[in-house]
Amino acid sequence: MKLVVRMILVIVLVWGMGMPLSVFGAGEGDYDEAFDLGEIVVTATKSERRASDVTSSVSVIDREEIDASNDTYVMDIIGSLPGIYVQRDAIYGRQGISIRGLGSNGRRLETLIDGRPEKMSIFGCTVTQTLPLANVERIEIVRGPESVLYGSDALGGVINIITRRMQEDGFETNGIISYGGYDSAHAQISHGGKMGDFDYYLTVDEKYLDGHRSNSRYRGYDLTGRLGYRINDVYRIEFLGKQFDDEAHSPGPESTPFTNDDRQRYKRSSFDLDFIGDWDRVTASLTVFHNRGHHRFTMPSVPDLWHSRDRLSGVLAKTEIEVLDMKTIKDSVVVGYDWYREFGKTEEPWNSSISSPPYYPGHWHRTNHELYLLNECIWRRLVTTIGGRLHYDRLTDWEFVPHLGMAFHVSEQTRVRGKVSKGFRTPKFNELFLFPPATEDLDPERVWSYEGGIDHQLTNWMSAEVNLFYMDIENFIQRRFNTNPPPRYIFRNTGNYVIKGVESGITVKPLPNVDMTFYYTFMHVGNSRDDRQGTPKHSFTFMADYTRNNVSFSFDAEYIDGVYEENEATGGIERIDDYFVVNMKASYWFTDHWQGFIGIDNLFNTTYEMYPEYPMPGTTVTGGLRFSF
Repeated sequence: MKLVVRMILVIVLVWGMGMPLSVFGAGEGDYDEAFDLGEIVVTATKSERRASDVTSSVSVIDREEIDASNDTYVMDIIGSLPGIYVQRDAIYGRQGISIRGLGSNGRRLETLIDGRPEKMSIFGCTVTQTLPLANVERIEIVRGPESVLYGSDALGGVINIITRRMQEDGFETNGIISYGGYDSAHAQISHGGKMGDFDYYLTVDEKYLDGHRSNSRYRGYDLTGRLGYRINDVYRIEFLGKQFDDEAHSPGPESTPFTNDDRQRYKRSSFDLDFIGDWDRVTASLTVFHNRGHHRFTMPSVPDLWHSRDRLSGVLAKTEIEVLDMKTIKDSVVVGYDWYREFGKTEEPWNSSISSPPYYPGHWHRTNHELYLLNECIWRRLVTTIGGRLHYDRLTDWEFVPHLGMAFHVSEQTRVRGKVSKGFRTPKFNELFLFPPATEDLDPERVWSYEGGIDHQLTNWMSAEVNLFYMDIENFIQRRFNTNPPPRYIFRNTGNYVIKGVESGITVKPLPNVDMTFYYTFMHVGNSRDDRQGTPKHSFTFMADYTRNNVSFSFDAEYIDGVYEENEATGGIERIDDYFVVNMKASYWFTDHWQGFIGIDNLFNTTYEMYPEYPMPGTTVTGGLRFSF
């Protein structure tokens, strides 16, 4: 309730500020027009390219799609894309994600914020609830290994979150306040401005949830800021900062629920400083970044106690040189050097009644040196990319990653492409040192990926795409029974297995105000239940949007089948029942500045689980207001 009261006061303040802000700045329509990048993407090449000229499998979600959805987190909104599966057990809080069968809480994916890695050093995972949509302009997703440009962890793919930035002189303020089932409350406000060579963008996002089960409360707070200054026609400097704090209470499995003070507390912060230069045929950037976390878990019902600190610091240097720019051929080279410093530390529990922690106290660090090069050549209708990355760290030694890609425009309506690439992931501190089943002699995980695809514009209102992929996994790290206990379990490189599948999609615009998209993904992962964890065999998604004048309506449906996951209560891996879930959202602009909306998740009150014995919420209605000045 305090959250709602605070946001009402903010709305009153913004209402009073609305007229002066609209005098100085562009309206919502002008802002979108100024920032419209069309099909331009940066993630797959580290330089701006048309999506049709990229040799990787790339998807882009823009601000318009974000606003039309009923989602509040980055991972939720990308879960509808082909090859991507997102798991959660509540309305707010952490989500698990996999791309093409690889994920493990983001350990086998590279998550970036404006090109800077967002990782927890001890476990190598991404704390996904630290990524709300408040300051997001667009999201670029590469499906498949992309270690040549982004190094370790980019086995399954890359998620690059592009934050908002003012492009034209003026000011804007946006906000959301909503309330829904299970006492879920969400408040978000953002404000940006540009005055000559200086620009800024600030956001605050706060969430509260009472929960659909006993002992499942949640609260989260996120603050971000982006400042930029153009020194002259060549140089620009930017600063990005972020602070996150949340606390989640865990209900536990239905058969053995947690009954005491079962909670998880995350505090994370980050900043990066960017220097950017843009000459006629050369662009260069230097990024200095640092992110850190302080995590405290208290779950005496298990018992499971945890207290740790981690840091990830680094320097990213990149240069793109335009070698040729002729009528029929263009050639450019991207060369870069990445330096990372990982640090993790476990600490004694802050609870004085605990005599000893159930893990090995200690601290660990690792320094990574990585050099990469990527060449892109465009000759008439043919685009080729070839490159490699050389990685070194003292724990896993040297690793070389090659890449070869091709895209060919058969006609204006048809494009075919293919790519061969290698991805790798170095073992993390928890797998090497932390607690049983830690093993110090683990080798890096590796994957060789082969993929091909075709997309075709069938008519002026219908397009289709199909992607085929085959990934050969080597040295996959999994928990196995120890043949010489104790401990009972131990991490091992379990050998090789294959992931293969098909991603397909059809986009239809039957009427000027209607857009519809169908996605179907088939994946065959390995030969055992361990290999198949968190990966559907079949997934089908349908999305439809209708917009006319001030009215918008969106509808999405998802069918998931063939997922295996570990049951926390029994320790066994079991198949989850297939499920079909429908969500919808309707909105209406009352004035140029105020919009009302209502969203319904799980429209048909489907009973289903994404994790065994963690039932998902039933039908949940959320209503709220959006304002923009």
